[in-house]
Amino acid sequence: MQVRVYDDGAERDCLFVLGWGNRCRHENVQWLVDRVAERYRVHAVELPTHITDVQREWVDPVREYAAELDEFAVLAHSAGGLTTAHADLDGVTNRVYLSPWWGSDFPLPDPVVDAIASLPVRTPCIPTGNIEAETIGDLATDAQLADGPDAASPAFLRTTRRAHATLPPARENAVAFCTLTDEVVDPRAIGARLPADRIRLYDGGHELFSSSARTRHVDAVLDALAEGPAAL
Repeated sequence: MQVRVYDDGAERDCLFVLGWGNRCRHENVQWLVDRVAERYRVHAVELPTHITDVQREWVDPVREYAAELDEFAVLAHSAGGLTTAHADLDGVTNRVYLSPWWGSDFPLPDPVVDAIASLPVRTPCIPTGNIEAETIGDLATDAQLADGPDAASPAFLRTTRRAHATLPPARENAVAFCTLTDEVVDPRAIGARLPADRIRLYDGGHELFSSSARTRHVDAVLDALAEGPAAL
């Protein structure tokens, strides 16, 4: 796990846990970091890509890092949303999730997915497919797409499916931004965990910060970080 701190003198802290394959060097990630850094000291967390244990390799390192912070807001995208949903963190003011990965909609029958996930293989060998820019967001860059994971291991599939199945109840200070046409995560899993008045919909791809809609919603994201569900 890598953490980059963006400190422009703000008095408040924000723990921003990025999604699977997101990196701070990506232009669109940096766009959002810059907006958040206008109000917060941003602790941007890059999750390791090829893992075999969500708890040990994602949740525990994030929890240990957050233990050094006092009061802070949580901003989490995709796999970051899965990670922080499992993390029992002290001092959190509000939680804002961007397209949280709380469930997947595989184009295969569940028994087939279960069989693949049961294989004792840790090497990434399951192609993720050619994800197009529109799937991520119309502003997605070539470099960003090239950095995206092109394969996953059965062990990765197994541990993330287990993490989806064991999600704790959503916290009362949590809100989510998502698109109903998301092809990366299952938006139905978001609706199953949060009531409609704590969900803000947008038109675009999986990454709000890589979609043209970002300029219409970024202020709402920042307000939700500060005020929680009341901001929606």
